[in-house]
Amino acid sequence: AEIVVGSGRVEVPEPTGATPAPMPVWYHRPASWAPSGKVAVVLHGLRRDADRYRDEWRDLADRHGVLLLVPEFGQDKFPGTRWYNFGNLQDDAGRATPSAAWSFHAFDRVVLAAMAMAGAQRDGFILYGHSAGAQFTHRYTLLTGAPRAEAVMIANAGSYTLPRFDRPFPEGLGGTAADQAVLRAVFARPVLLQLGEADTDPNHPSLPRQPWAVAQGSHRFARGWHFFDQARRAALEAGAPFAWRVVTVPGVGHSNAGMAEAAAPILFG
Repeated sequence: AEIVVGSGRVEVPEPTGATPAPMPVWYHRPASWAPSGKVAVVLHGLRRDADRYRDEWRDLADRHGVLLLVPEFGQDKFPGTRWYNFGNLQDDAGRATPSAAWSFHAFDRVVLAAMAMAGAQRDGFILYGHSAGAQFTHRYTLLTGAPRAEAVMIANAGSYTLPRFDRPFPEGLGGTAADQAVLRAVFARPVLLQLGEADTDPNHPSLPRQPWAVAQGSHRFARGWHFFDQARRAALEAGAPFAWRVVTVPGVGHSNAGMAEAAAPILFG
Protein backbone atom coordinates (compact mmCIF):
# COMPACT_ATOMS: atom_id res chain seq x y z
CA ALA A 1 0.00 0.00 0.00
CA GLU A 2 1.07 3.56 -0.59
CA ILE A 3 -0.10 6.87 0.81
CA VAL A 4 -1.00 8.94 -2.25
CA VAL A 5 -2.48 12.44 -2.59
CA GLY A 6 -5.94 12.65 -1.02
CA SER A 7 -7.60 10.91 1.91
CA GLY A 8 -7.64 7.21 2.68
CA ARG A 9 -6.80 4.40 5.04
CA VAL A 10 -3.89 1.95 5.07
CA GLU A 11 -3.29 -1.11 7.26
CA VAL A 12 0.07 -1.63 8.91
CA PRO A 13 1.15 -5.03 10.29
CA GLU A 14 1.70 -4.77 14.08
CA PRO A 15 2.07 -7.78 16.40
CA THR A 16 1.62 -5.88 19.71
CA GLY A 17 -1.90 -5.72 21.11
CA ALA A 18 -4.54 -8.11 22.41
CA THR A 19 -4.76 -9.53 18.85
CA PRO A 20 -2.07 -9.70 16.13
CA ALA A 21 -4.34 -7.85 13.65
CA PRO A 22 -2.84 -5.02 11.58
CA MET A 23 -3.38 -1.41 12.67
CA PRO A 24 -5.30 0.98 10.43
CA VAL A 25 -3.93 4.47 9.81
CA TRP A 26 -6.32 7.08 8.39
CA TYR A 27 -4.48 9.70 6.40
CA HIS A 28 -4.77 12.87 4.39
CA ARG A 29 -1.97 13.82 2.03
CA PRO A 30 -2.40 17.37 0.68
CA ALA A 31 -1.39 17.96 -2.94
CA SER A 32 0.91 20.69 -1.60
CA TRP A 33 2.81 18.35 0.74
CA ALA A 34 6.37 17.50 -0.30
CA PRO A 35 8.24 14.47 1.12
CA SER A 36 10.55 16.87 2.97
CA GLY A 37 7.51 18.50 4.59
CA LYS A 38 6.04 18.21 8.08
CA VAL A 39 4.15 15.17 9.31
CA ALA A 40 1.37 15.52 11.89
CA VAL A 41 0.27 12.50 13.92
CA VAL A 42 -3.07 12.95 15.69
CA LEU A 43 -4.36 10.60 18.40
CA HIS A 44 -8.13 10.14 18.72
CA GLY A 45 -10.30 9.99 21.84
CA LEU A 46 -12.06 7.18 23.67
CA ARG A 47 -14.54 6.47 20.88
CA ARG A 48 -11.57 5.29 18.78
CA ASP A 49 -13.00 7.28 15.86
CA ALA A 50 -9.78 7.88 13.95
CA ASP A 51 -11.74 8.56 10.74
CA ARG A 52 -13.63 11.47 12.37
CA TYR A 53 -10.39 12.94 13.73
CA ARG A 54 -8.83 12.69 10.26
CA ASP A 55 -11.87 14.48 8.80
CA GLU A 56 -11.76 17.24 11.45
CA TRP A 57 -8.05 17.88 10.83
CA ARG A 58 -8.15 17.55 7.02
CA ASP A 59 -8.72 21.24 6.10
CA LEU A 60 -6.02 22.28 8.56
CA ALA A 61 -3.58 19.82 6.96
CA ASP A 62 -4.41 21.28 3.54
CA ARG A 63 -4.04 24.86 4.79
CA HIS A 64 -0.60 24.16 6.25
CA GLY A 65 0.63 21.59 3.71
CA VAL A 66 1.16 18.91 6.35
CA LEU A 67 0.87 15.12 5.92
CA LEU A 68 -1.81 13.96 8.40
CA LEU A 69 -1.67 10.48 9.97
CA VAL A 70 -4.26 9.22 12.46
CA PRO A 71 -3.45 5.72 13.78
CA GLU A 72 -6.53 3.80 14.92
CA PHE A 73 -6.27 2.11 18.31
CA GLY A 74 -9.26 -0.17 17.75
CA GLN A 75 -11.14 -1.61 20.71
CA ASP A 76 -10.45 -5.26 19.72
CA LYS A 77 -6.71 -4.85 19.40
CA PHE A 78 -6.25 -2.29 22.21
CA PRO A 79 -9.16 -3.01 24.59
CA GLY A 80 -10.14 -0.59 27.33
CA THR A 81 -8.07 2.09 29.02
CA ARG A 82 -5.38 -0.47 29.86
CA TRP A 83 -4.21 -0.87 26.26
CA TYR A 84 -4.87 2.65 24.97
CA ASN A 85 -4.92 5.41 27.62
CA PHE A 86 -2.46 3.59 29.88
CA GLY A 87 -0.25 2.17 27.11
CA ASN A 88 -0.38 -1.42 28.44
CA LEU A 89 2.23 -0.53 31.08
CA GLN A 90 0.56 -2.99 33.43
CA ASP A 91 -1.47 -6.18 33.05
CA ASP A 92 -4.95 -6.61 34.52
CA ALA A 93 -3.45 -7.66 37.85
CA GLY A 94 -1.45 -4.42 38.05
CA ARG A 95 1.93 -6.05 37.33
CA ALA A 96 4.42 -4.14 35.17
CA THR A 97 4.57 -5.49 31.61
CA PRO A 98 7.87 -5.80 29.68
CA SER A 99 8.46 -2.66 27.65
CA ALA A 100 8.27 -4.70 24.42
CA ALA A 101 4.53 -5.11 25.14
CA TRP A 102 3.84 -1.38 25.57
CA SER A 103 1.36 0.15 23.11
CA PHE A 104 3.79 3.10 22.86
CA HIS A 105 6.22 1.01 20.80
CA ALA A 106 3.43 -0.24 18.53
CA PHE A 107 2.59 3.42 17.91
CA ASP A 108 6.20 4.26 16.99
CA ARG A 109 6.48 1.35 14.56
CA VAL A 110 3.14 2.05 12.87
CA VAL A 111 3.87 5.76 12.44
CA LEU A 112 7.31 5.00 10.97
CA ALA A 113 5.76 2.51 8.53
CA ALA A 114 3.05 4.97 7.46
CA MET A 115 5.63 7.74 6.96
CA ALA A 116 7.60 5.35 4.75
CA MET A 117 4.43 4.59 2.72
CA ALA A 118 4.14 8.32 1.99
CA GLY A 119 7.85 8.67 1.18
CA ALA A 120 8.36 11.12 4.06
CA GLN A 121 12.01 12.16 4.37
CA ARG A 122 11.94 13.65 7.87
CA ASP A 123 12.95 11.59 10.88
CA GLY A 124 10.38 13.19 13.11
CA PHE A 125 6.72 14.08 13.39
CA ILE A 126 4.51 16.55 15.24
CA LEU A 127 2.39 14.77 17.86
CA TYR A 128 -1.08 15.89 18.98
CA GLY A 129 -3.38 13.91 21.24
CA HIS A 130 -6.89 14.91 22.34
CA SER A 131 -8.83 13.49 25.33
CA ALA A 132 -7.98 9.76 25.63
CA GLY A 133 -5.37 10.47 22.94
CA ALA A 134 -3.89 13.13 25.25
CA GLN A 135 -3.74 10.54 28.01
CA PHE A 136 -1.77 8.27 25.68
CA THR A 137 0.40 11.16 24.46
CA HIS A 138 1.56 12.41 27.85
CA ARG A 139 2.28 8.89 29.16
CA TYR A 140 4.12 8.05 25.94
CA THR A 141 6.18 11.22 26.40
CA LEU A 142 6.98 10.58 30.08
CA LEU A 143 7.91 6.92 29.54
CA THR A 144 9.73 7.00 26.19
CA GLY A 145 10.86 10.63 25.96
CA ALA A 146 9.06 10.82 22.58
CA PRO A 147 12.48 10.99 20.87
CA ARG A 148 11.11 11.44 17.34
CA ALA A 149 8.49 14.06 18.18
CA GLU A 150 9.43 17.52 16.87
CA ALA A 151 6.62 18.97 18.97
CA VAL A 152 4.17 17.48 21.47
CA MET A 153 0.75 18.89 22.30
CA ILE A 154 -1.45 17.33 24.99
CA ALA A 155 -5.07 18.50 24.70
CA ASN A 156 -7.92 18.11 27.21
CA ALA A 157 -6.80 14.91 28.94
CA GLY A 158 -9.26 13.65 31.56
CA SER A 159 -6.61 12.34 33.95
CA TYR A 160 -2.83 12.44 34.19
CA THR A 161 0.05 10.30 35.36
CA LEU A 162 2.07 12.68 37.51
CA PRO A 163 5.85 12.68 36.95
CA ARG A 164 6.59 11.46 40.49
CA PHE A 165 7.71 8.11 41.79
CA ASP A 166 6.00 8.20 45.23
CA ARG A 167 2.58 7.45 43.68
CA PRO A 168 1.66 4.14 42.04
CA PHE A 169 0.76 3.98 38.35
CA PRO A 170 -1.48 5.27 36.81
CA GLU A 171 -1.58 8.17 39.30
CA GLY A 172 2.21 8.42 39.31
CA LEU A 173 5.20 6.56 37.90
CA GLY A 174 5.74 4.27 40.92
CA GLY A 175 6.23 0.64 39.89
CA THR A 176 6.91 1.49 36.23
CA ALA A 177 10.11 1.37 34.19
CA ALA A 178 10.16 5.18 34.01
CA ASP A 179 13.66 6.62 33.95
CA GLN A 180 14.69 9.81 35.75
CA ALA A 181 17.12 10.73 32.94
CA VAL A 182 14.33 10.44 30.33
CA LEU A 183 12.11 12.66 32.50
CA ARG A 184 14.82 15.30 32.88
CA ALA A 185 15.19 15.40 29.09
CA VAL A 186 11.41 15.62 28.61
CA PHE A 187 11.11 18.57 31.01
CA ALA A 188 13.56 20.49 28.80
CA ARG A 189 11.48 19.87 25.66
CA PRO A 190 8.87 22.43 24.49
CA VAL A 191 5.86 20.30 25.46
CA LEU A 192 2.55 22.15 25.09
CA LEU A 193 -0.45 21.52 27.29
CA GLN A 194 -3.57 22.74 25.46
CA LEU A 195 -6.63 23.30 27.64
CA GLY A 196 -10.11 24.33 26.55
CA GLU A 197 -11.22 27.11 28.89
CA ALA A 198 -14.79 25.77 28.72
CA ASP A 199 -13.80 22.14 29.42
CA THR A 200 -15.06 22.64 32.97
CA ASP A 201 -18.03 20.26 33.29
CA PRO A 202 -17.59 18.23 36.51
CA ASN A 203 -20.31 15.86 35.26
CA HIS A 204 -18.96 15.32 31.73
CA PRO A 205 -19.96 11.73 30.78
CA SER A 206 -16.42 10.60 29.91
CA LEU A 207 -14.57 12.40 32.72
CA PRO A 208 -12.49 9.83 34.68
CA ARG A 209 -13.80 9.41 38.23
CA GLN A 210 -11.24 7.22 39.98
CA PRO A 211 -10.40 8.76 43.38
CA TRP A 212 -6.84 9.59 42.26
CA ALA A 213 -8.21 11.32 39.13
CA VAL A 214 -10.78 13.32 41.10
CA ALA A 215 -7.95 14.44 43.41
CA GLN A 216 -6.39 16.16 40.37
CA GLY A 217 -9.34 18.54 40.02
CA SER A 218 -13.10 18.60 39.47
CA HIS A 219 -12.88 19.03 35.68
CA ARG A 220 -10.40 18.75 32.81
CA PHE A 221 -9.32 22.39 32.81
CA ALA A 222 -8.34 22.20 36.50
CA ARG A 223 -6.65 18.80 36.08
CA GLY A 224 -4.50 20.14 33.25
CA TRP A 225 -3.20 23.03 35.36
CA HIS A 226 -2.58 20.63 38.25
CA PHE A 227 -0.49 18.37 35.99
CA PHE A 228 1.50 21.34 34.71
CA ASP A 229 2.15 22.51 38.27
CA GLN A 230 3.28 19.01 39.36
CA ALA A 231 5.60 18.72 36.35
CA ARG A 232 7.15 22.14 37.03
CA ARG A 233 7.70 21.13 40.65
CA ALA A 234 9.25 17.78 39.68
CA ALA A 235 11.64 19.53 37.26
CA LEU A 236 12.65 22.00 39.97
CA GLU A 237 13.34 19.16 42.43
CA ALA A 238 15.39 17.33 39.79
CA GLY A 239 17.32 20.51 38.95
CA ALA A 240 16.16 20.11 35.35
CA PRO A 241 15.36 22.93 32.92
CA PHE A 242 11.62 23.24 32.33
CA ALA A 243 10.35 24.35 28.91
CA TRP A 244 6.72 23.24 29.02
CA ARG A 245 3.91 25.74 28.64
CA VAL A 246 0.13 25.91 28.84
CA VAL A 247 -1.97 27.28 25.97
CA THR A 248 -5.63 27.85 26.81
CA VAL A 249 -8.41 28.10 24.23
CA PRO A 250 -11.20 30.58 25.05
CA GLY A 251 -14.78 29.41 24.52
CA VAL A 252 -13.87 25.81 23.63
CA GLY A 253 -14.91 22.84 25.74
CA HIS A 254 -14.33 19.15 25.11
CA SER A 255 -14.15 19.43 21.33
CA ASN A 256 -11.41 18.05 19.08
CA ALA A 257 -12.51 20.28 16.18
CA GLY A 258 -12.41 23.44 18.31
CA MET A 259 -9.05 22.57 19.85
CA ALA A 260 -7.57 21.57 16.46
CA GLU A 261 -8.43 24.95 14.96
CA ALA A 262 -6.41 26.66 17.73
CA ALA A 263 -3.61 24.07 17.70
CA ALA A 264 -2.75 24.04 13.99
CA PRO A 265 -1.20 27.54 13.69
CA ILE A 266 0.92 26.86 16.80
CA LEU A 267 2.09 23.43 15.67
CA PHE A 268 2.48 24.05 11.93
CA GLY A 269 2.94 27.82 11.67
